[in-house]
Amino acid sequence: MDVVAFIIGLLVGVITIGIAIEIGMRRVNKTQPATRPTHKWSITEIPNPRIIAENMGAIEIPKDAKIVVKQYETGMDLKGFDVKRHSGIRGNFILGDDRALVLSGPIKQDELGIWTVEKEMLEKLNRYFNDTWEKATPLTDDEQDDEHSH
Repeated sequence: MDVVAFIIGLLVGVITIGIAIEIGMRRVNKTQPATRPTHKWSITEIPNPRIIAENMGAIEIPKDAKIVVKQYETGMDLKGFDVKRHSGIRGNFILGDDRALVLSGPIKQDELGIWTVEKEMLEKLNRYFNDTWEKATPLTDDEQDDEHSH
């Protein structure tokens, strides 16, 4: 009887340990993806936003944002922001310190986009922003008053 109880106890212990290891491995492997789609987002989720806008729609912009824009919605007030114009921009994205939101269309609230925290992608977007920022020309007060759309 003691041998049977020992074998049953041993089997129950091995099965329990196997289940515990399996559950533990699942948690380790369940990491967040580096890239994910979104249609609900807020620019406030992005620290120190740097914006590349081929087409800038109406959106509430934080005061610390840096913006390079090709064209923007008529009536949009960009006074008081660090804004430059560049006619060669392709694409729309908002780059932060630790993530980027790449949008499928104009920069406007709840536009379909893709969040990424992938290091290599962030480095490429940072290089693109910095190169474009250096080549862009500051938006003058006259442009902000008269030429809201190009």
